[in-house]
Amino acid sequence: MKIEFNKENFEKLNDRIETLFVDGLIEQRSQAIVYLMLTHRFYCEPLEIREAFTDGGNDLGVDAIYIDRRGDDPTVHIFQSKVHESTRKASNPFACTAIEKAVRFFTVLKDTRSDLKKLVNPNLEQKILEIREAVRTDWPSFKLWLVSNGACCVGHELASHTAALHKVDEVEVEEFHLNEVVEFCLNAHSTRVNHQFYAREVGVIEAGNSELRSAVGYISAQELYNLLKDLRDERRVDYAVFNLNVRGFLGLDNPVNKEIVRTAASPRNVHFASLNNGITIVGSTLRVNTTGTDRAKVGIKRMSIVNGAQTCHSIFEAMKDYYPNFEIFRNLSVLFRVFETDDPKLISDIAISTNNQNRISPRDLRANDEFQVRLEAELKEYGLTYRRKRQFAAYDDHPLSRQDNLDALKAGQIILSYVHLDPARAKRDSDAIFTDFYGKLFGRVDVPRLVEGYNWLKVIEERKKYIEDEVRIRGARRTENTFVTYGVFHILMMCGILNPKATEEDRSAVIDESIGLISEHLMEVGEPAYYKYFRDAGYARELTKRANQPRLI
Repeated sequence: MKIEFNKENFEKLNDRIETLFVDGLIEQRSQAIVYLMLTHRFYCEPLEIREAFTDGGNDLGVDAIYIDRRGDDPTVHIFQSKVHESTRKASNPFACTAIEKAVRFFTVLKDTRSDLKKLVNPNLEQKILEIREAVRTDWPSFKLWLVSNGACCVGHELASHTAALHKVDEVEVEEFHLNEVVEFCLNAHSTRVNHQFYAREVGVIEAGNSELRSAVGYISAQELYNLLKDLRDERRVDYAVFNLNVRGFLGLDNPVNKEIVRTAASPRNVHFASLNNGITIVGSTLRVNTTGTDRAKVGIKRMSIVNGAQTCHSIFEAMKDYYPNFEIFRNLSVLFRVFETDDPKLISDIAISTNNQNRISPRDLRANDEFQVRLEAELKEYGLTYRRKRQFAAYDDHPLSRQDNLDALKAGQIILSYVHLDPARAKRDSDAIFTDFYGKLFGRVDVPRLVEGYNWLKVIEERKKYIEDEVRIRGARRTENTFVTYGVFHILMMCGILNPKATEEDRSAVIDESIGLISEHLMEVGEPAYYKYFRDAGYARELTKRANQPRLI
């Protein structure tokens, strides 16, 4: 189905693009759509997003590459994006000829004898090396994304280009354009305050008085679809009903979600409720009416589905294919549980304890615990706003790019790198920061030391930005001019060893020395792919020895 160009959505998205650029979250406006997708669809952290960009000279038409390693095998997501400045250009179909450039990319990717330094820019070179390593050790799949703030491709043109690419390289092609970006990434408010639905005829079990008021029962596929649909366009999900969920929809590429879709649309979907954990809902007010009808009516005020995003989205996507005839789903039921509470702590506990079907970010699970709350208060004394939770709002009042903000993940990475001298883990095992290493890192935080590391990291990131601009503008290829994007935590560790108490005037020289030592070591070990080098604990230990060696004055 062709998606019509929407001028209002174009203006809304371009306002958001301008905000991202002004706040420093993107280096160029052309990166905005990829940034929004990686943030809201793939739940990437800022450092992952920065490393994903490959745009610039000699980019073979590839603007970004993200390797999702959350499944059994990695998926390589390749992005070709276009950000239009005028409605005239945005209203034209996305040019399918962009796919032809991808053919050249895959040719270079597969030719391991080619001299990448002569063919591609440094960022793309590192991504190609990373993909080749994934091909050597795993069975990655490939997906090419055509994304923009404009109209989608012409259907028959896309089909012909896609078929050729899939036949040669088994690459799937997907689009994500103006209206999808706005609905998925920006729209976060519902047109409904009160939600209601009818439970299945089997009835509803209610609890209250001595226990938290709750209701348990079964909801039909049709009622669930009506509960989820956006009243402005009932073929789209109202994403606001998942505002308090600890994670968003992981996409139909996720193996669990693929199975949910398959089961939902199968002739045996009468057994769906037996094979699925169901959904968990919270609301500030719960009402159940069993009089005057053969089905219980459930009313919920300020509703949020805190567990079951994968189930809900997958069923919704399956039903869209049959819209408006949902007869095939007539026997499908989903178990639901509703709890009446507006206690944020209790809502968080319910969300955490009921989420277990798909991967949840461990960082999300820790956001409200006592260590995080205490650290937030202590950092406030230093003038820092601590971000315990990931920020997904369309317009965040306190963008993470601003210098008075410290993100929880970055805090953990600073502690690992600057205090514990373990930058490889900070780079490689970011989830472990909130699991295996959590008590060690956050149980007794040396807050002054954390703030000291944070101040160092701000200077290092300014240097990184300068070097990235130099690489983009001048095409510089010296080792020290290309690894910094990947190596900020290693540089931070080195600075903490070389001269942690350096004055602001002397910090630049300490950073230069750190970069120089890392550059020398990179050349000595044969200049391996940065993805591999900066995740190797052995290399990090060798660097600490170099930094600790006496130096001639």
